Amino acid sequence: MKLFEMMVNHKINNIRPDELLSLAKQHKVALTQKQAQDITALLAGKNINIFDIRQRQNVLGQIAKVAGASTAREIESLFNNLTSTF
Repeated sequence: MKLFEMMVNHKINNIRPDELLSLAKQHKVALTQKQAQDITALLAGKNINIFDIRQRQNVLGQIAKVAGASTAREIESLFNNLTSTF
């Protein structure tokens, strides 16, 4: 795994709600404070590799359960933006 991939995965797995809200805003993803809290609680310490399609789809399914399908699609867009250059 490349250093950049490791850094992105580390950030995703340890992201705080305020950081997720800021990142969402930068990428024009609509997200509420409650959704950010729920999503970051879900991601915390899971060691998810968002560059792995299966792991990404699995976590997006979990996000859909806590934040709704439309929010999961928004987060998928965010993940795609983060990983598209690699």
